[in-house]
Amino acid sequence: MFQTKITELFQIEYPIIQGGLQGLGTSPLVTAVSQAGGLGLITAGSYPDKKAMLSDIEQVRANTDKPFGVNIAIGIRRPMDEFVEGVIEGGVPIVFTSGANPEKYMKKLKQAGIKVVHVVPSLRFAKKAEKIGCDAVVALGYECGGHPGLNDTTSMVITPRIAKELSIPVIAAGGFSDGKGLLAALSLGAEGIQMGTRFLAVRENPIHDKIKNRLIELEATDTSIIKRSINKPARVMKTEVSKKINELENQGCTVEQLLPYIGGEAYKALIEKGDVNQGVISLGQVVDAIDSILPVSDLINEIVKEAKDELYRLNKLVVFSQKEGVFVDD
Repeated sequence: MFQTKITELFQIEYPIIQGGLQGLGTSPLVTAVSQAGGLGLITAGSYPDKKAMLSDIEQVRANTDKPFGVNIAIGIRRPMDEFVEGVIEGGVPIVFTSGANPEKYMKKLKQAGIKVVHVVPSLRFAKKAEKIGCDAVVALGYECGGHPGLNDTTSMVITPRIAKELSIPVIAAGGFSDGKGLLAALSLGAEGIQMGTRFLAVRENPIHDKIKNRLIELEATDTSIIKRSINKPARVMKTEVSKKINELENQGCTVEQLLPYIGGEAYKALIEKGDVNQGVISLGQVVDAIDSILPVSDLINEIVKEAKDELYRLNKLVVFSQKEGVFVDD
């Protein structure tokens, strides 16, 4: 077991958190992650309204008594006010926010006793999150799937920088998928990791099997950054659709011209039918490391075991001198 400030904050067994997954972060996956000792997150944007989200929250509760939370992306596609009200009504203890500043929701969430974590792509935003009362932050590296921010700063750089400057716990995201990654994040000053891409390729994820099987074949170079032209860069799976988007952007297209490719209907066809010629899906460079589709419980157990084994290996590289009270080279 790894005991960190994050496992203590959320009362979970392992410092492993499922990232927000549009249309996929629903009760089957969330239940499996939480039941296995991590923290599953309902993705609010997956539902048409608050009522549907609350119904799925109850489904999670019916299947596990372990902690779980809700991920709310603010200002990305539509107003999220009703979903904020929903987590309060539903008594959800943990909320992760991303996108726009969550400050306007903080008073209501904190009064309800909810722990709030904000996803940040830079130190400036991390400090702001701490200032408005967030309980922790997710430091998002450039390698991540989805929205890495405008600075193109990798996890190896942004994680220790934010961890050094903040007094609240930091969760590392972007490029993490295994036990070595978990151990690396902890050594950089993080108190846990958040994974999105790796949780695409698990049995409990409802995404179409065609996509899962495709992930096993992909490399880090099979991702692409789109939407730079509108200052909302996103890393996605490289497909003919993403190439078309890049072409349009290079030609100075409008947002309206991009909508047929990045809109909700195209994305729905991709995740439900496995049609990569419809829409785009967020995908991190860590897809390079995915070589199997596992049950969530097996994946988390594998991550924890590898982290422990790697820690044991590293410990053997140094010798502790009781006389000097320090570690010395062997």
